[in-house]
Amino acid sequence: MALNTDKVGTTYPAYTYEVSREKIREYASALGEHDPRYFSDGDDCVAPPTFAAAFTITKGGQAVFADPELGAHWTLVHGSQGYTYGERPVRPGDVLRCTPRIADITIRGRNELLTIEVDCRFADDDALAVRSKAVIVFLGSAPAADAGGDGSAPAADAGGDGSARAAEQGGAA
Repeated sequence: MALNTDKVGTTYPAYTYEVSREKIREYASALGEHDPRYFSDGDDCVAPPTFAAAFTITKGGQAVFADPELGAHWTLVHGSQGYTYGERPVRPGDVLRCTPRIADITIRGRNELLTIEVDCRFADDDALAVRSKAVIVFLGSAPAADAGGDGSAPAADAGGDGSARAAEQGGAA
């Protein structure tokens, strides 16, 4: 089943995430980080730049994947992840308001690429904390191209038995 391209631009309900010192430490440890700022008990504690993955990929994607009109399925791979950062670092005690939306759906061959953006803002002043952009690749669900189409999928032969290809090669099916 193909993704519903009419869902591009759909914004899902915002959720909040409260940043904790312990989650910052756990994330930094999992990455093998040693920067003392990630483990500090003081005011100098900050989250690693990719810490946003802990609350955007899963939680932000949850609302998108729960949308029955989207047509999402579980034959997928994570294509890419990128971040845009605001002016101030994320610190323990920050409360973030995160809003997921479907930014794009494109077709590459038989695969569909779903781009999800999660815009996270500091609750105290609405300034950008981080914007996460993830591309999820849905495998094999794109509609086949018509004959004479864009070339992203082979044209089907009329008989369905390979006779068109065999005829092109000068042989019989």
